[in-house]
Amino acid sequence: MNRTIAPAVNIADHITIPRTEELVLSNGIKVYAIPSNQGVIKIDFVFDAGKWFEQKNLVADFANKLMREGTKQKSSLAINEILDFYGCNLEEQAYFSNAGFQLYSLSRNIHQVLPLMKEMLTEAAFPESEFELLRSNRKEKHLQRLAKNDYLANRLFLSNMWGKTHPYGRVTELENFDEMRVTDVHDFFYQHYHAGNCFIILAGEYTDATIKQIDELFGAADWKKQPSTPILHQRSMGQTLIIHQEKENAVQTSLMVGNATITKTHPDFDELTIVNTLLGGYFGSRLMANIREEKGFTYGIYSSLSAYQHGAIFEVSADVGKEHKDATFHEIKKEMQRLQTELVDDEELQTVKNYMSGRILRSVDGALRYADVLKGLLLFNRTPESINNYMHAIQSIDANRIQELAQQHLQFDSMYKVSVG
Repeated sequence: MNRTIAPAVNIADHITIPRTEELVLSNGIKVYAIPSNQGVIKIDFVFDAGKWFEQKNLVADFANKLMREGTKQKSSLAINEILDFYGCNLEEQAYFSNAGFQLYSLSRNIHQVLPLMKEMLTEAAFPESEFELLRSNRKEKHLQRLAKNDYLANRLFLSNMWGKTHPYGRVTELENFDEMRVTDVHDFFYQHYHAGNCFIILAGEYTDATIKQIDELFGAADWKKQPSTPILHQRSMGQTLIIHQEKENAVQTSLMVGNATITKTHPDFDELTIVNTLLGGYFGSRLMANIREEKGFTYGIYSSLSAYQHGAIFEVSADVGKEHKDATFHEIKKEMQRLQTELVDDEELQTVKNYMSGRILRSVDGALRYADVLKGLLLFNRTPESINNYMHAIQSIDANRIQELAQQHLQFDSMYKVSVG
């Protein structure tokens, strides 16, 4: 064996997707079950209950957080003691369009914990004391964040891109904490966390008895269904593309560049993620090589392409020395233009293809990891086969297509340029 020669890299051209069973509970809730023999179970309860649906700022997040802080029968302490005794972990997650809970448990303990989960979802009490404690903590954290350049830059970036009344652009203001009442949180929870607004993903070592118990608890008629009304929000873009907020005594400047871009349903979206990775989507990207390694302006600079159910955002962000702000903007523009005018060489493109293909393979390695992928597919009405379509897009794209996509979607002059510092 010659250890001076690296082994060949072999990327699969087709992925075997973990098997998924599709079940329907007695009340119509869909359950997507991914079996494995790992000895653990993850149950993901997903609701249309994110920021998109709230009438007052912060209510969706507070409803999600406070669900576990007490029921009609149990205090928050009692709930946490049960979860700890059985070695479980319960995570709350609230996003723009959806929210929910992930319960991790040893397979042998799941039957003791599921009744508690049903109790929290149907009998959450929202104690005033817990509400006030969360409000106080979140207000203090908000004040601390307002001192950070990157937090301020992100607020300016989103509110100008979407408008201050749009859920994607509506930022937290200090008065929002005082305007909210515990009754707002209670009402939001029971309006959106119900059987008619939910699907469940079950992953791990479950049995027929597990499925039966899930149906008895969460498929029961006592978990109310409520009619849901579609909600639309109008985008209101700011007309000023270059925004700077001066901050006294700041050593660094936080900057962001980007715009609202094509959504995940657009036929170019998967290929655009490849362009984004080349530009700034991983540690070996062009932005990193130029602005971090060559120029030394920053410790890290990244670009991202974030898809939501009602929109998508492309952005570049970095913290740079205050004196390097203008030069950094110039170099970001230069790297976008390079992708538009010069063909990517085969070696660089192949490196990105290998990197992205490896990430896909890891994401479907095992039931628990694939559960997160499946959740994303379901939220965007995509089928599991779209994973292989994405893999094919990565493997088949060429330099000419990269250039074409950059010319269409990376127009620096029409992007927002925000800086704070």
